[in-house]
Amino acid sequence: MTKPSDKGRKFKHKKTMSETKKEFFDKKNKKKRCAITKNILHGTAREGKGKIRKLSKTKRRPSVPFGGILSSKAREEVFTEMGKVAAGIKTIDMVDEKYKKYVKQGIRRAQ
Repeated sequence: MTKPSDKGRKFKHKKTMSETKKEFFDKKNKKKRCAITKNILHGTAREGKGKIRKLSKTKRRPSVPFGGILSSKAREEVFTEMGKVAAGIKTIDMVDEKYKKYVKQGIRRAQ
């Protein structure tokens, strides 16, 4: 009987001399995507946890605010909206819904 931990995993049948065994394998990591525009994020690691731990700190995570979460165009738009809110041109309620979450985070970090 299969273990409960193996029930959702994918497998291949592997023939050996004596019997046919199930060989389980893990899914491949997908490319990271922007939370707003859904574009592929460049410069983010795609390997498993073990290989990412072996990378240097700078290769593991981007050093830009919202790096690894937002694309450069979306990040630029968020910073523009943050500036408008900070200057008093806009209120937080006037900011577009898709940017509002990140504008709030950015303002909290800046304080």
